Amino acid sequence: MAAYWEKTFQHQNAMNLRIITIGLSCIILIGMITFTVYRADFRGDVVLMVSFIPFSLFYAFPLIVSIMLSVYTRNSFSQIILLMASLLYGIWFAYAVYDAFYVNTDPQSGLVLIFVGIYALPVLLPLWITAYVLNRRYARKQKSQV
Repeated sequence: MAAYWEKTFQHQNAMNLRIITIGLSCIILIGMITFTVYRADFRGDVVLMVSFIPFSLFYAFPLIVSIMLSVYTRNSFSQIILLMASLLYGIWFAYAVYDAFYVNTDPQSGLVLIFVGIYALPVLLPLWITAYVLNRRYARKQKSQV
């Protein structure tokens, strides 16, 4: 009976962490897009704003991957790793954009938005792989117990 309650608690804890991770990643993503649209100052030009959407995928890609992995994972420790990855990327994005647009202003500062996601991959890839491997081990363990 104790094993049943432990498994139920583990599953409920993972569900709560999944909701927190997805929600926080979406909030960070919306904040990033809002900041870049505000910073670009489109002045009501809808065509220019729509043409900006493909470039926003460059810096939104790491958060989209974290959201997709968070939907997939069932392990609470994997959810914690993905939550850390989202927070680290949000902090990295804020630092890089602050440095490019406010500290070292330059006409080419907008290029930071293209490369900020690529520069974060050496830190995020090991976190994503670790979360995926832990989730696979958890899934195999659950299959063997059933």
